[in-house]
Amino acid sequence: MPMTLVLTRKPNDLFAYHGRNSGLMGRFGTLLVFTGERITGVEILGRDVQGAGFVDVPSGRLELESSGEVMEVARYTTIERMGGFVQLRPQRKPYTLRFEPNNSEVAKLHHGGRCYRVHGGHTEKERNILIHEAPHVGWLTGCIGPRLLHDRKMDTQSCQWAMIDLIRHVGVRGADFFVLDW
Repeated sequence: MPMTLVLTRKPNDLFAYHGRNSGLMGRFGTLLVFTGERITGVEILGRDVQGAGFVDVPSGRLELESSGEVMEVARYTTIERMGGFVQLRPQRKPYTLRFEPNNSEVAKLHHGGRCYRVHGGHTEKERNILIHEAPHVGWLTGCIGPRLLHDRKMDTQSCQWAMIDLIRHVGVRGADFFVLDW
């Protein structure tokens, strides 16, 4: 079955990291994982939209375009580094994720280098964005770090469990990846 990930960064929830790499800025977001029929479009609508078939997110309700039934199977809080670092731009068509079991750069950071590479970026820096474990925002230079839902600690190990869970759902076959907002 096709897998689709959706990232929303709204409402804009910025934070300052005061750990070893003090002075770093980041922001929290929400990453959702869906399975079922292929999702061809995603849009955030206001909270006032009524009816079945919408998915609630912190900034409103998601409308999913699909030829059939889809089901949410996981949801994570994410962190991204701010302050001049590249980030994926929102776009109507999905990016593509490909599993990398032994990424050499991620391996320097943590646990053997498991990550997902984002394909479809417009610039070279966008094409180097990964989704990987990140105990704090200092581990990111443009990448996206999932952690367990609602984990907003500045330093956390829940990123390990989130990445294991994400791999359990998405596997090695890859997925479509929608980025909805800045």
